[in-house]
Amino acid sequence: MNPSSNYKRNKIPMWINLINVIVVCILLFQMISAFVNPSWAYGTFENIDANRQAIFTLAGRNFVMIIATLFALKSQNVKFIFLIFIMNFTREFYDMVLVGYLDHFSIRGIGMMATFLVFLIPYIIAFKKLRQLAAKED
Repeated sequence: MNPSSNYKRNKIPMWINLINVIVVCILLFQMISAFVNPSWAYGTFENIDANRQAIFTLAGRNFVMIIATLFALKSQNVKFIFLIFIMNFTREFYDMVLVGYLDHFSIRGIGMMATFLVFLIPYIIAFKKLRQLAAKED
């Protein structure tokens, strides 16, 4: 292993890699639950064809996100990880709005939407750090 590859591996902060690992674990759990028992991750699930199609499509999306994130983690390429963060941020943001919408933006729904901030705030901080790192590469 040459010294430049060590530098490349060490430039992405560990906390950014850790966020990606946590997201992969969550997506993996959601993907597995979609096939085994959707209610584990998604609450009450009426087992009809339309619901199964939607949940399997969601599992496919999660599978693609897992693979892309693992490739980004392996590469430690700043721009690739930045792209993964954009994808995850938009996915989380969409899921956050969807939760509120499906609960008619009630107090409960807005409270559940607020829990998504646990992910969205670190993403925003990571965006700033990744942009700085990407600027150094250019």
